[in-house]
Amino acid sequence: MSSRTGAAPDAAAGAAERLRARVERWLRAALGAPAARQPDALLLVAVSGGADSMALWDLLRGRWRLALYHLDHQLREDAGEDAALIRRQAALDAARGCTPEQLVVERCDIAAFARRWRCSLESAGRRQRYARLAGVAAELNAQAVLTAHHRDDQAETVLANLLRGAGPVGRAGIAAQRMLTGGVLLLRPLLALPRARLRAHCRAQGIAWREDSTNQDPAPRRNFLRLRVLPALELGAPGVGAALAALAARAQLTLARSFAHGVEAWQGALNGRTLALSGRWLDDPRVRAQVWRALQFHLAVHPQRRQFAALERLAQAPVGARLTIGHWLLARTRRGLAWQLQHPQASREELTISAAGRYRRAGEELGVSLEAVPQRLGGDPAVAVLDLGALAWPLSWRLAGAQERWQPLGCPGRQTLAKYLAGRGVASRLRPLTAVVADRDGVLWVPGHGIAERAKVRRDTRAVAKLAWTASCPQAAADTVAGAANGEHAHGHG
Repeated sequence: MSSRTGAAPDAAAGAAERLRARVERWLRAALGAPAARQPDALLLVAVSGGADSMALWDLLRGRWRLALYHLDHQLREDAGEDAALIRRQAALDAARGCTPEQLVVERCDIAAFARRWRCSLESAGRRQRYARLAGVAAELNAQAVLTAHHRDDQAETVLANLLRGAGPVGRAGIAAQRMLTGGVLLLRPLLALPRARLRAHCRAQGIAWREDSTNQDPAPRRNFLRLRVLPALELGAPGVGAALAALAARAQLTLARSFAHGVEAWQGALNGRTLALSGRWLDDPRVRAQVWRALQFHLAVHPQRRQFAALERLAQAPVGARLTIGHWLLARTRRGLAWQLQHPQASREELTISAAGRYRRAGEELGVSLEAVPQRLGGDPAVAVLDLGALAWPLSWRLAGAQERWQPLGCPGRQTLAKYLAGRGVASRLRPLTAVVADRDGVLWVPGHGIAERAKVRRDTRAVAKLAWTASCPQAAADTVAGAANGEHAHGHG
């Protein structure tokens, strides 16, 4: 009797230890050898108070430096109890010597965001949550953000995507890792584990959690699939959830191959605000889809199926054809596809640049630094490297004059900016709103397009001025990208 009683706690402890070791192996592989070996690496964990995220927290406890993030969506009267539970657990950890290094609890009116963005509460919550996770991770210099999505979430996501007729990206479901806004790494170490195992872990370890009452409402599509459809499918075809997750894993392998080709094609075709329509990638529909996807993210627009089809049509249309996506106007030009904001901020402000630093104008940003001559030049149309000795300081950042003349890099003579911008596919009504960087002798650089011949780096150049431009992007569009998840439609973070 006593031996059997003692065996149960030992078995539970062994199972918990094996699960912790499994998660740790996955994380170290995902972070990579250099990052995983850093003793001071900090992980930011999204914790909702539900069983899944509380289990993730416990599996990481004592093995990693942790920061916790909780967002109260203000959609339930008892939502404040979720944060209270998290604080109590943090206090218990402190008593055991495993205090989280940071506990960030925030509140926001997600219903107001949903009205402003004209989207569902679920989409608004996801967008705001990922935006804040990326922001907090950057503030804390966290190595990665972790969420507690699990195998059941994956099955629900794939099923929902299949029912709406999704293609390869939709079948791939939730990515185990991806990048958030600002280059912050997002990891999901529990994606191969079923919900039941995580709850069993919480029960065995005595970890409290809270149930979100809104998850029991079958009206939302995701809840209906979780509460009604998947249980019915499991009754008739046991293992269907695991099969859907396995389908996602296979789709992700296939997608990874086309994604690699798509990234290469995108990087090779992108030139400022123009996408060249040439190369072998145009003959492969899977790679084309990845390029259209990259373009939409580049424009801070959430990818949608109708936009993929519209881009396919525009790529085959005659020169002069136009397409509106989000806040952008795209045009078919001789070079390919060009784009401009439909309603750019028409600021007449002129900034004087007399030294290195960061400058802001009309929502755009310009970084200026003085550096040694780099080994490689070019490759990024948002960055200009100019011969420091050729510049007549101070510089100015201002609107271009339509009849202002300059000599673009590689051109035999001078031409008006209006003609140059027309050749770059900039719409006529937008050319007067294009800003340039100039010195006392005239235009040096048209950000996103090209530099002046007289400012190019030469063999006798001793030092350079490096200018890095960040284009203006409407906030609503930026929020869309912050919440976009490479085709995912995951419902939360556990």
